[in-house]
Amino acid sequence: MGVIGMGLIVNLIFFAAMLYIAYLIISVAVRHGIDNSELGKLLKQKHSYQEEKFQPKNDLDKD
Repeated sequence: MGVIGMGLIVNLIFFAAMLYIAYLIISVAVRHGIDNSELGKLLKQKHSYQEEKFQPKNDLDKD
């Protein structure tokens, strides 16, 4: 395999790590942008309303 093969493997690992870091940065930025947009605020209100409304019935309680 030699020195050239090791250099290629190190470069591939470094490239994969950089791609993963870029993916994380972009996904966080997009999520932050969506959450701060008008549509994101409406969706957040809708989901919080549904969470308040959703109260599962506890079948174990026999009141």
